[in-house]
Amino acid sequence: MKLNLKIPVLLLALTLLTTAPTTAFGSDKNQPAESSTATTEEALYNLANKLTEMLLSLRNVIAVNQDVINTSSVSGEYCFKGLVPAVVGTQVGYDFYIRTGIRVKQTSLTLRNLTNAPDEWERNALERFGAPDYPKETPIAETVTAGGNGVYRFIKPVYISKACLQCHGEKEQIRRDIREYLEFHYPNDKATGYKEGELRGGISITIPITKPTLDK
Repeated sequence: MKLNLKIPVLLLALTLLTTAPTTAFGSDKNQPAESSTATTEEALYNLANKLTEMLLSLRNVIAVNQDVINTSSVSGEYCFKGLVPAVVGTQVGYDFYIRTGIRVKQTSLTLRNLTNAPDEWERNALERFGAPDYPKETPIAETVTAGGNGVYRFIKPVYISKACLQCHGEKEQIRRDIREYLEFHYPNDKATGYKEGELRGGISITIPITKPTLDK
């Protein structure tokens, strides 16, 4: 599905949503943008960043409510259902893509779900995130050309929180029922053994845009 984003409408919406342009493009909130292209880039960056934060918020809500999700309100028994942040994030990302044409994807170099495997652009970014001197929390973003049209690429690093360790910590410390679920559904799982604060992967945003819009 290809979506022709109506950039003027998008820019108007983002202007209302954001009170200041991102500093990632060296902008001063008291100065006008140098060109319409810069304004478009700033708007796309803001949109991608907000979509990323929304998905991270969704994942966090799912992570901290695992006991509620997996505990029966009738019997009080715990039964792991597999409705974890990554699963919900993948499903939401796919549903959002069908609705909008904007791809929101979770990816990593150490995979659990092979459908989240990085493409070449994402892999290069993830390798940069993993460098010891890479500034934490800093996204990578650029506009690339594909088939004569522009495609805006954005990816933000994701780090392991305490709640993530329920499924991504040392195997022997993961609940038995969760561990058995993971072993059954993901026999080639490479996503355990993490410690809090370590890089897990990234949230990748791909926004299709028309080249003429960028040239204005």
